[in-house]
Amino acid sequence: MTARSALVTGASGQDGWYLIKFLLAKGYQVHAQSRFPAGPDSHREEVRWYVGDLTNTQFLETLVRNARPAEIYNLAAISRPQLSWSHPLETGQLNAIVPHQLCEIVHRICPETHLFQASSSEMFGASPPPVQDENTPCVPNTPYGVAKAYAHRIVGAYRAQYGLHLSAGILFNHESPRRPLSYVSQKIAHGAASIALGLQQSKELDEHGLPILKAGRIHLGNIDIKRDFGFAGDYVEAMHAIVQSKVANDFVIGTGETHSIAEFCEVAFRLIGRDWRDHVVSHPGRVRKTGGDTRANPAKLRSLLGYAFKTTFSELVAMMVHARIEFLQKSFETPANSNP
Repeated sequence: MTARSALVTGASGQDGWYLIKFLLAKGYQVHAQSRFPAGPDSHREEVRWYVGDLTNTQFLETLVRNARPAEIYNLAAISRPQLSWSHPLETGQLNAIVPHQLCEIVHRICPETHLFQASSSEMFGASPPPVQDENTPCVPNTPYGVAKAYAHRIVGAYRAQYGLHLSAGILFNHESPRRPLSYVSQKIAHGAASIALGLQQSKELDEHGLPILKAGRIHLGNIDIKRDFGFAGDYVEAMHAIVQSKVANDFVIGTGETHSIAEFCEVAFRLIGRDWRDHVVSHPGRVRKTGGDTRANPAKLRSLLGYAFKTTFSELVAMMVHARIEFLQKSFETPANSNP
């Protein structure tokens, strides 16, 4: 029997890594795309990898024709709202137009294919309700949010027009040990891990080019803001469940719980026996101009698909801190001047 095939775009990111791992365990034949060559820890030996730019229409169509996937998971995106202000046109092309092109390709070439589009809670923007579901109005306030809203709506439009199995998951904050250090969750985990190992300054730098840990402290923005934090490994299982549903639909993917950045710090530093207030500085210059408290309402995901998240907030924070401790310990064991 031929294995079921899946195409994962944007596969080199956090979600792509967990999704590929999950699909391989399910026995899928996995095709993966990224803009740049995949690193050594990216399931390279187990999947067919394609390197190319999805904004190149010919490459995108050839990719789908070659993979002939039963399922497509479109995770490709400019992935940070603030970064989208520096690359607004590229964000629009990749986050909005590429999903539109994928819908058209599925319609023309492979109408039996099931498509998952990674939407984002950022498309709600300044919409008032603190608890957000599939019917919350979209009032995006970044190029990222605007582009994600367009992609979300075009998926729904093609689904209604042509009866295709096109679904979208509205993703809230999801973290893991594979988060880049530019994300606040990983900064906190890295800072706590560094303190646990007796460091006062880290060699790793943040997006401002400054040490993540300096003089025993990490510098963050608004630590009172609350987010719905989930584990990326749980999120990709929800994506898969959505693609398997008999009827295509849109679903909020989130835990339904909120925790502040300060709580994240508290749990992380408690794990290493420290008081977070001695090591965290809230820096006014790093507060985002947009964004407020957000919490998902995953009732639809639970009621229609029976999906429930497995990983608690405390377990997520512990996972990330312990992974950074292990990473730093390994870096200590590697001689600085050793040859590869």
